[in-house]
Amino acid sequence: MKNQVKFPYGVSNAEQVTTGDYVFIDKTHFVELLENQEKFVSFLRPRRIGKSFFVSILEYYYDLRQKHKFDKIFSKTYIGQNPTPLASSFRVLKFNFSAIQTHTNESSEDGFWSNIKFTLESFLKSYNFLSKEEQTEITSQKNPAKMMTSFFQRYKDETIPIFLLIDEYDHFTNEILIRNLTEFKNSVSKDGYVRKFYESIKVATENGSVGRFFITGVSPMTLDSLTSGFNIVKHLTHSLEFNDLAGFTEDNVKTLLELVLEDKTRLNTIMKDLKLWYNGYKFNINTEKTIYNSNMVLYFLDEFKKSQKYPRQMLDPNIMPDYGKLKQMFEMANVNSNLEVLKEILETDEIQSEQIYQFDLSRPFGEIEFVNFLYYLGNLTIKREGEFNLGTIYKIPNYVIGELYWQYYAYVLKERNEFQYPERELKNVMRSLAAGNIEPYLRLVESNLKALSNRDFQRFDEKYVKMIMLLYAIEGRIFYVPTERETSTGGYIDLEIYIRSNNTSKHAQYIFEIKYLKKEEINQLEKVKADASIQLQNYRNTDVFLQDKEDLHAIVVVFVKDELHWEEI
Repeated sequence: MKNQVKFPYGVSNAEQVTTGDYVFIDKTHFVELLENQEKFVSFLRPRRIGKSFFVSILEYYYDLRQKHKFDKIFSKTYIGQNPTPLASSFRVLKFNFSAIQTHTNESSEDGFWSNIKFTLESFLKSYNFLSKEEQTEITSQKNPAKMMTSFFQRYKDETIPIFLLIDEYDHFTNEILIRNLTEFKNSVSKDGYVRKFYESIKVATENGSVGRFFITGVSPMTLDSLTSGFNIVKHLTHSLEFNDLAGFTEDNVKTLLELVLEDKTRLNTIMKDLKLWYNGYKFNINTEKTIYNSNMVLYFLDEFKKSQKYPRQMLDPNIMPDYGKLKQMFEMANVNSNLEVLKEILETDEIQSEQIYQFDLSRPFGEIEFVNFLYYLGNLTIKREGEFNLGTIYKIPNYVIGELYWQYYAYVLKERNEFQYPERELKNVMRSLAAGNIEPYLRLVESNLKALSNRDFQRFDEKYVKMIMLLYAIEGRIFYVPTERETSTGGYIDLEIYIRSNNTSKHAQYIFEIKYLKKEEINQLEKVKADASIQLQNYRNTDVFLQDKEDLHAIVVVFVKDELHWEEI
């Protein structure tokens, strides 16, 4: 039965997945590719996109302790049928820095030390090549770097090299960076506890104790800040060859969906929806493949298989905190400049910036750094190369991330008293809008504009009006709200409000042409309305996307200063 298909949603242990009847995408051919690279590698991707599962594959594949399980774990995979020379030949030391508490400088450093102590204790107990007294002497060190140095000094005479794995290497340092830029710089500076830890690893690579390492994380900022303390890494983040090591391709998603989809006639429609919500990540400017967030896809499929219905929430609530930290990010430094970045992203759906492959924190953390930080965290992705090779064009990767931006922008406007948010009234207004009654929605927008001062109107234009209309529609949580979508015959629709894919009830749907006139331009009102009506009618008659939209209303909205004028065509 299709309902019995097991997806490894929330499971990142390779043994559990490969031996537990889970359906998974085999990416083990990347192990072979990786082994032919440099020995010391970093691979960066946004969180919750499948990095930890691949780290677990490396752990079981290379650990000599797991050799007796090799066939059981890997027999059905590419790498099990095509093993490499280094399989099962290392002692694996694996760190995971995702759970360190970073509320204060003290908790960050203590958490880092505790994590290293626990990991080394487990390693020493598992391989048991030192006496208990020697193990205790290592793990009793009260400094992370001293603990590592003591460990590697005793290990250098061992004949079996270490394969060092570090998963989410920068999770806690990024938390520190967002909370306190100065504290971050101190932790990775010459005498910082993070830098000293990595310096000890560099020494161990030089004396042969560490034969290989693989580091995953989100941003290169921490590694870049270590500079000469850890300059032995080959970065595969932007490698075309490794573009889809983590995450799913469209073919992957289609394969998984077909396993549980009962009504095959729905395949194309559901794939379009999954592409809209979860796809769009691009990590090499020359690749033709965009990547789906694998965790979000597995969440969807795990819910969908039960009843053949979309989940009520398209964004997995378990990972909402990971993608919901926009407020902290935008306020970490240069708040006003960052908000201008946000405004440009929302108004144009893109922003141009130089792409940073290596951060230099001796320079001010400016707009270029901030845009790239958003990119590495998965809040922006590559769209295309800029004109004349001047930088890179970034865009919002998918609708999940777009909604989070709009929700934060609504928060900003509320804080500045530019956005009225009557929560109970908004719910009733959205219900009316869904039922086909548009008047309350437009009057709510009008009341928001009337609450602003004359001085505010000096910077008004139709973009601002459109943003207020869009914010209300998104905050209502009922509709899918694209903006400035290019039609199939050219031209851009100002605003569209559609039934969400996970809503099975009948709802009215809308396309808008929005105009704004100053009070002294009121004599142009009728002409502007007439021109807008022709434009909307043309979209409705020619755009392929609109042809199958049921109960579709085409609305012309013109604000003359704060006075609403509208008509349905």
